[in-house]
Amino acid sequence: MSEPPRRIHSLLQLLLVFNALWFVSAQGSFFQISSPWVWVCKENKCVRTRASETTQGQSNAVCKLTCYESATLWPLPTVKPTLSKNVAAFFASNVRITKLTSNSSKTEDMLREAVAIFTNYIQQMESNGLGDSTRDCVVSANTCKSASYVTAQHLLNVEVIVTQNTVQLALDTDESYTLDVKTDDTVTTAYIVAETYFGARHAMETLSQLITWDELSNSLVMIQNAHIEDTPVFAHRGFSIDTSRNYVEISLLKRIIDGLSYNKLNVLHWHITDSNSFPFVSSREPLMAIYGAHSARQVYQSADIQELVHYAQVRGVKIIPEVDAPSHVGAGWDWGPIYGMGDLLLCFDIQPWDDYCYQPPCGFFNPINDKVYTVLGNIYKDMADLFQNDMFHMGGDEVKMKCWNETKSITQWLADKGWDKEPEPLLKLWSHYQNQSLAKLDEAYGNTQPVILWNSDLTAKGHATSYLDRNRYIIQFWDRWNDTTLKNLYEDGYKLIISNYDALYLDCGFSGWVGEALNNWCGPYIGWKKIYENSPKAMIENFGLVYNKDQFLGGEAALWAEQSKGLALEGKIWPRLSALAERLWTDPETGWRLAETRLHIQRERMVDRGITADPLQPEWCMQNDDSCFF
Repeated sequence: MSEPPRRIHSLLQLLLVFNALWFVSAQGSFFQISSPWVWVCKENKCVRTRASETTQGQSNAVCKLTCYESATLWPLPTVKPTLSKNVAAFFASNVRITKLTSNSSKTEDMLREAVAIFTNYIQQMESNGLGDSTRDCVVSANTCKSASYVTAQHLLNVEVIVTQNTVQLALDTDESYTLDVKTDDTVTTAYIVAETYFGARHAMETLSQLITWDELSNSLVMIQNAHIEDTPVFAHRGFSIDTSRNYVEISLLKRIIDGLSYNKLNVLHWHITDSNSFPFVSSREPLMAIYGAHSARQVYQSADIQELVHYAQVRGVKIIPEVDAPSHVGAGWDWGPIYGMGDLLLCFDIQPWDDYCYQPPCGFFNPINDKVYTVLGNIYKDMADLFQNDMFHMGGDEVKMKCWNETKSITQWLADKGWDKEPEPLLKLWSHYQNQSLAKLDEAYGNTQPVILWNSDLTAKGHATSYLDRNRYIIQFWDRWNDTTLKNLYEDGYKLIISNYDALYLDCGFSGWVGEALNNWCGPYIGWKKIYENSPKAMIENFGLVYNKDQFLGGEAALWAEQSKGLALEGKIWPRLSALAERLWTDPETGWRLAETRLHIQRERMVDRGITADPLQPEWCMQNDDSCFF
């Protein structure tokens, strides 16, 4: 007589489960279900386990926060952190900023903005976690028992102390910080101490990564106690974005800056002009954008740039503008004859283009026309008014000499100077342009700030030391990782920024955009693992040389935008650029495998914050540690 009641009881249990599965929230945006799975930390790995089989289970997010030696931090701190395995639960409404201390009102203003960004992260995390829902324990009561640490009264207090007044990010800016987290009963306090605002901002990013949403308790949780001392290995940690080939909206540039800040990258190298377009609106030379922009709407006005520079500064990012020349010029420079300025530009859109340049449309400055330097000087002055930085990028790559060599006025000018008798007269002409334009840059900025150039024929062995002062010029190396150009520049004592295309060009691996090529010139597609292991130290030691870190300012990934526009850009950038961030912040001695799980989490964190970052693997791999290796 007992069988029917047991069957009825089982049917009722099934009915309760189905009821839970099909219950739709009031918002109508998710199914409120009780998962039969929890995660248990075993041998520094989160193992998925049936909830009915353990009382030690945690949500996947909390397990990863407490199981791993360095929690879910990205990039990894340079000093091994001390992190407790216990967590405290709280709600976003209980976050308090109890101290902001500095010796500068400007720093305090920026700190208040940074705090607002931090608290918004926390509120967003709670909102994304559907914090107003309630957990249904119908599948297993253990899933709720394991989250018994929650309390609505727990407070998170944050105290910030900044000791210096530096508000402009420079190569010598101290970005270090110390973060201590201490929990006493129902209060957790995070103490941040940094030399500069930028270190304090990084500390807030780290603190946000010690917090996660726990779906078992429906609350935020964070590490109860922690001690982190951190400082970057490299001063220059950047990304180069091209907005000339295809226009990039200011709103998207802000999203890119957001992503840089989440990864403690500190440079946006803005390749703002090229032969395709000149979208920068110069107040002193308005004809440049009038003649050179793709359209009247696809321009960068002064007010937009000022806002963007401040937006970046508050997020720990400086914007370095690039006016590439004497090649890679074209659109915007062809109005000279009409306005009595002579030929500012030579060989614009000449055909066949591949005889004269590396991509259409061709264009080269006329270096013997002094009006070129007058216009350049005005553009530099406008940029000095807008960009608050300690460096400028003058481009200088991919100069083919054929155009200059076939221009009679130039060959006559060289003959008049007697330079035509020298071994490399066109190289000397190029150096003449570089010196004249540098003088205008110095005049515009009122100082002699460092100048970045791409490696080129002018930086080749024997040329660089003849024409470029190593105390003034920084060379951004873009050839293959083992190209002897790097060896020569290193041995000649130049400061270097690494952007070798075979690991750091994010546009590689797509189809060719001119001709019949199936792949673009720098394919194949570069995965995050290659980026992660692209070590300046390994590059130099490959040549049998002793590595001197001080010669490397850092590195940049680049995305040339011939085939990129709109939000599709983000998927090409993230999370691959995150891999470079850890290489440049931490310069780890370990390989990519130990980083993969944390990068999964960092990618998910960026997505939660609104960044369209591509997944690295199926989500199952993230939920099952070490299960997707060969």
